[in-house]
Amino acid sequence: MKRNLFGVIAILATSTLVGINTPANAISSSYQKSCNHISVYGNVLSASCSRSNGSFNKTSIELRGIENINGTFQVTDPDKASNYQFSCQHIRIRGNNLKAACGTRNGRLKWTSTVLQGIENIEGVLKYTSSP
Repeated sequence: MKRNLFGVIAILATSTLVGINTPANAISSSYQKSCNHISVYGNVLSASCSRSNGSFNKTSIELRGIENINGTFQVTDPDKASNYQFSCQHIRIRGNNLKAACGTRNGRLKWTSTVLQGIENIEGVLKYTSSP
């Protein structure tokens, strides 16, 4: 009985550790809680973000890893700049939700969206604090 319990605990611990850096476990962005005038142009997110002294700073960040795969946003390689903007139209942002009409293999447009991951306001500057 003890051996079975130990095995279950070991499997759960391993599963938890393996999943730490996967996109499904990425931390949802929180910049939208302390930034305003949030906009997106291509793959660049811009906003005016608060500092600890109460002032605001205009800042921007290049979105990483988001691609259009047959009309759907997917995070593929968080170390590369996003390239969805080359095959998507009507790109917009609301809070941390990116939305666009993206081309499919058959040439049609399909609406897709994704929640941006890992972007924080650090003293008035947008920064990635975890993998997207």
